[in-house]
Amino acid sequence: MLKKIFQIIIFSLIISAAAVVQFSFIFALPPFFASFNLMLVMLIFTLFFYDFRSALFVALLGGFWLDIFSFHFFGFYILTLFLTAWLAEIVLRGWLTNRSLYSFGLLILCATLIYNLLAGCLAYIFSSGRLAFFLLTGSFWQSLSYQILWSGVAALLLFNLAGAATRRLKPFFLEKA
Repeated sequence: MLKKIFQIIIFSLIISAAAVVQFSFIFALPPFFASFNLMLVMLIFTLFFYDFRSALFVALLGGFWLDIFSFHFFGFYILTLFLTAWLAEIVLRGWLTNRSLYSFGLLILCATLIYNLLAGCLAYIFSSGRLAFFLLTGSFWQSLSYQILWSGVAALLLFNLAGAATRRLKPFFLEKA
């Protein structure tokens, strides 16, 4: 019991630190580097390698910290991350059947598209008509392409790191008797 509580505390501290790094450091970088979405990558990593419940915890805690620091309405990041986790879970369970690098890369790609479309829709709806429609702006497509690139790099690195750390992803061969 004490071990489980300790794991939850450590997990919470890692998510909180990642959210603070995301908002205070990564967003301050030039546009190409600022497009790296650490919370989204952590969310999909947790969904792929752990379970949906843990991913919802990442969405709740990470979204809470991002909402605290954000100029969007409170709940913007929580809602966006929750919906992204839910839709990514549907993609993972319905279409992606194995735990391969291709599945992880495709899941991160789908989640990046889902996240950006949801965030764009919410920002447009709650901007009270002050913004141009996000699909018609070049900055949306540029940011999306940068984020897809960064997510792909993160998928490659994290999958190989997880593969080196665990035996769950190692290939096995059946031998004839």
